[in-house]
Amino acid sequence: MESDSDSSGLSSAPEDEVKKLAPIFLKAKKATKLVAPPPKASPPRPKREPSPPHEEVLADNPDIAFIVMFRSRFNECFPGKCPQFGPQDIERGVVDSIPSPEVQQLLCALLGLVLNRKKPVERTSYGRALEEAVLSHKAQWPYKWAGQNPLHGGKDFNNMNPAERLNLLRTLVIWALGSSELVSGMIRDKYKQQRHHDDENQPLSVQPWGQDGDKRRYFLIQGLDDTGFRVYREGSRHTKNAHWYNQAGTIEEAKALAEKLEKVDGSQAARRLSIRITNAIPMFEATQEKRQRREYRQQRRAAFSRPEPGFGIYEGRTRGKRMRYTYDDNEDGEDSDATSTRRSTRGQSNRSTPFEAGPSFTASGRQIKQPRQGAYGESLLSTNVMTTD
Repeated sequence: MESDSDSSGLSSAPEDEVKKLAPIFLKAKKATKLVAPPPKASPPRPKREPSPPHEEVLADNPDIAFIVMFRSRFNECFPGKCPQFGPQDIERGVVDSIPSPEVQQLLCALLGLVLNRKKPVERTSYGRALEEAVLSHKAQWPYKWAGQNPLHGGKDFNNMNPAERLNLLRTLVIWALGSSELVSGMIRDKYKQQRHHDDENQPLSVQPWGQDGDKRRYFLIQGLDDTGFRVYREGSRHTKNAHWYNQAGTIEEAKALAEKLEKVDGSQAARRLSIRITNAIPMFEATQEKRQRREYRQQRRAAFSRPEPGFGIYEGRTRGKRMRYTYDDNEDGEDSDATSTRRSTRGQSNRSTPFEAGPSFTASGRQIKQPRQGAYGESLLSTNVMTTD
């Protein structure tokens, strides 16, 4: 056993050899780990000045953004005749004393989804369908209604104020998300793939466009088919009632918002959002131009389909009517559209008779041109003309 341990290469070195190598270890520099200097602390972010008192306007209503994005994301569930909407379209459609025809079409489409109607609800008779939808979802009435039917006492969609109309449309959207077979099938179809954090990979989700240095999120709300846009800033998400604030609804306002985020805020998140807004401005300009062309065509089409009082739909040349080159209000009797009482004297004799020449008929009843005759009934054909020598 001792011979095996002596021959082993793992035995310790003799003390003499260690003493010989000691000066080498003493002269060698000790491996000292250089400690990096601590990073300089970034200056604290300047405290944001309190926002000025904000006056609530209809454009700040979050129901507008909710309705627009539902119409955009679930486009396949809507009938083809239902128009597309931007935030400005919804806002203009509910402020009038009577809702616009486009908003009424949206209401009918939502009623069809909530009630799972195969036949679309007509715009002229949606009252019964609206009552059925409200009564069948009584257990899901929103808290804002305070347990009272919004259609009670002869009230309907036409005599509601703009905020009540928006709330009713939003409520119908929520009911459609839970009751509509088309909407449920579309959600199941789109969510077959694996879900990521915050549904960032889902086409039906609405993701924030970015945030500023105070971690306030911004959303781009825009419909399909070259509709208008609006940039909203979300208030505090931890309050009971979330508030949204309109930040930009035109191209000029979007440019001003991008400049404010870059120069006034200056944080990395704000600069990133500013770049996104700046890159989207050419798209906003292209959609605005297409939208203006479409509105011009609609106005021209409406001018011909709905003429002004006193003018006909067709003012061109017709038989028995005089040509009208102007639409002057002071028209004499001879310039009116009524058929002129003056008859053509072509083909009549110079001799005036008290009887009007009526149409001529053959023995079989066929109407023919009246043969040309002279003053005494003689034919005016060249073969029958008598010459006097």
